[in-house]
Order: sequence, then C-alpha cells, then structure tokens
Amino acid sequence: MDSHKPQTPSKTQAKDVIIRSDSPFLPYMLPRDSYGGPKYMDDLMYNQKYAARVASTLTPEELGLVRGHLGDLFHEEASRLLRLDPTFRTGWARNLEMARAPQHQDNDTMHWFPDIRDYANKQTALYFVGGGPKPDSAGHRHGYTDRRLGCYIYRTWHALHGGRPNLQRQRFFAKALCLPESEATNWSIPGLVAAHRRLCDATAARLGSEVVRLRFEDTGICGFPPPTGTAGTWCEHGLSLGHLFRAVVLVADEHVLPMESPVQPVPEIRGHNQHWKVAAWLERLMPECSVLMVRTGDDAHLSRPVSFEMLIREGKTIPLGLEEGKLAEEFGVVRVKIGVAMRFLFDLQAEEEAAIPSLRQVSTMLTEERERACHAWIESVLQHASLGEVGLDGNRFTWEAVRRMWAERDGDIFDHFAEDETKMMPIYSWYGP
Repeated sequence: MDSHKPQTPSKTQAKDVIIRSDSPFLPYMLPRDSYGGPKYMDDLMYNQKYAARVASTLTPEELGLVRGHLGDLFHEEASRLLRLDPTFRTGWARNLEMARAPQHQDNDTMHWFPDIRDYANKQTALYFVGGGPKPDSAGHRHGYTDRRLGCYIYRTWHALHGGRPNLQRQRFFAKALCLPESEATNWSIPGLVAAHRRLCDATAARLGSEVVRLRFEDTGICGFPPPTGTAGTWCEHGLSLGHLFRAVVLVADEHVLPMESPVQPVPEIRGHNQHWKVAAWLERLMPECSVLMVRTGDDAHLSRPVSFEMLIREGKTIPLGLEEGKLAEEFGVVRVKIGVAMRFLFDLQAEEEAAIPSLRQVSTMLTEERERACHAWIESVLQHASLGEVGLDGNRFTWEAVRRMWAERDGDIFDHFAEDETKMMPIYSWYGP
C-alpha cells in the first residue's frame, strides 16, 4: 500500500540522539576487564548449603555446566535491569506516565512527537480504555491495576521465549497506550481502529524519514548493541514498525476482570500499596484478566489475513457484550484471556517468519547477535575469574554460576529467587525483589 511507504530520507542533516547507557535500546552487558566480587552471600534467597562452600578448579564437564548458568545470568540481568526502566515501571500505569494515544485531527494530520523509539519493534499495541486510571476506578477490582497487568505481560513474554527474548533495540510485546480523558468514556472499536491506523502511518513515516546519529551519553559505560555513530534513518538503525503492529490491537476495558472475582476466596485488601501482602492471590488472579483482540483489517502485508476462527473453534474465547458482538463480524473481535492473546500473537509471528524469508532473516540475525554478545560476555567473565588473585569466588557471576551448578547436580536449588518467577519478577511491583 502506497500510504505505508515512508518518504525518501535526506542525510544532509542528522539530528544527534543521546542513548542512555541503561536504555532499552541496548539492554545487554558488554564484556569488561574486571568484575566485582559477590555480595550478600548470607542472604536468605541463597541456599547456604552451597553458599558456604569454597570453589576451586572445575572439571571440563563442570565448566560446560557453569557456562550454561552464566548464560542464564546474562539474560536474567538484562531482564531485571530493563524491568526498572521508566518505559515499563511507570509507562504501564495510566495514573503515572503511560503514553496517550494521539488524538484525532480534523484534517487527519497528526501533530504527534513522542519518543519514536518506544513505538518501534513491538508486536502490538494495548489500549487501556474506560475504567479510569485510579486504583478505585471502575475496572480496578479485586486488586487489578494496569501496572500489574503489565508485570504479568512482561513475565509471560519472557516465558514464551524461554527466558531469552531478543530485547535489543526496544523490542517488546506491546506498546501501552491510553486514550485522552476527553475520549476515554466515549470510545468505540471503529474509532480506535481508525486512530490506530493513523498512528501506524505516522510512526512508519517518522521511522523511515527522520535521520539521526545515535551517540552514547557516557563513552566509558556501554551496553549492547552499541550505536554505530553514523547518520541514518531509524529504520537503518534497526527500528521499524513491528510486522503485526498494524494488523491486531488489544484493548483492556472495564471488563478486564468480571464483577465477581474469578478466584476464590477473596482476601481482604486494604489500601493500594498493600497488595504485596497478597502476592500469592495476585499470582492466581492476573492470568484471569481478559482483553479484546481486534483485527484492524490492515494486514495485506501478512502472508495471509488474520483470523480468530481457530480460537473460537477451540473454545478459547469469552462471550462478547452486545455492542462488541455487533462489530465482531465487521472488524473481527474476540475476548480472550491475556495469556491466550499473547500465545496467539507469538504463534502468528512464528508463522509469518516461516512464510516470509526477509522476516525470518531478521529474526535469525537478532538471535545470532544476542548469542554472540552472550558468548563474548561469558568468555570475559571466565577470563577474569581465571586470574590468580580473583578466582571463581572473587567474581560475583562465577561465584553464583558455580553454586547453581552444584545445586542442580544435586537436584537442589541455590538461588530461590531466580528459580521462582513469582519472586524474580513479582506481579505486585515493577521494582522486583
């Protein structure tokens, strides 16, 4: 479609963009010459049976196992630090810093200038509508909040990718968006689909036409993948509109949870900031959240049109309301649990990559890039630990990896937080443990 083609870029003038060292653009650790030693070795999260032991030399078999655990630590560290970025910590809460969807303009021209990086490389958009942003608003029942749904999505997305998703260059499952207050109480699916199409066109145009030069804010501290420092469009820097972003959107409305709690018994919850006391309850509640999944009809670039028929045949959909049902055939609308929606888009992305060589090539390149970064980091950690004055117990990463290896060999657990996602990535707080 011609409307999807970006303008021809000009590189005569490039805008300098500073990339923070802890930015979602470059979430992975780069190799270093030295690393700090272990801390909090007597912490309760560590199995003291192994923490108190002293590590010496490793057999070739043990070294291979330690490499595997170092790889886990590499990805856990990226996920943990990325979780603390404002994009996720406050960007998934309407009462904090969730981005607003651009408002309709009478002439259909969108005067809209957010940080375009955060709209790139997402599978879909999740629109929060109705219900209101405050904890006591309609829809915020049974302990639900937007941010807790975001926490659950973050964790589920990592699990779908085996704990090792390609995070580089702002990649994530969805961009969270809320409607302006003037539109939030009077929204409609047709209006939302039209607004999303305009958003996609505006985003693609900026990603394909704005010429930028990416620079580090601190040349001494660098994450991976590092910016090249050359001028190019956002697309040439690896940021583009996600392949499925135009085709399917999700909507979290006031019916994200039913009036009657789907999980019993209901605990006594007092105060917005006390939900951490009922963390186990939230772990059972949040998978019950449902969203509307809407086919926009803008899917000509896909290998085949999007269809929800399989979900319907398999009984994975939830009955629609009267108004939603009227639009189901025209737009393709289903209500499903959030985990079902995420699995559907995960599988659809895999099908598209299998059908479209260029898409598959990009996915393979990203995975190989991430694995190379992981391998280089592991080698640097082992090199540092091999120094006589350091040793396996003088490097915090080898210290933990060796003890994870010991525990796994015994059928035991060393790091209780790392082995339990409800503690490593708790739903009750973006901040984690």
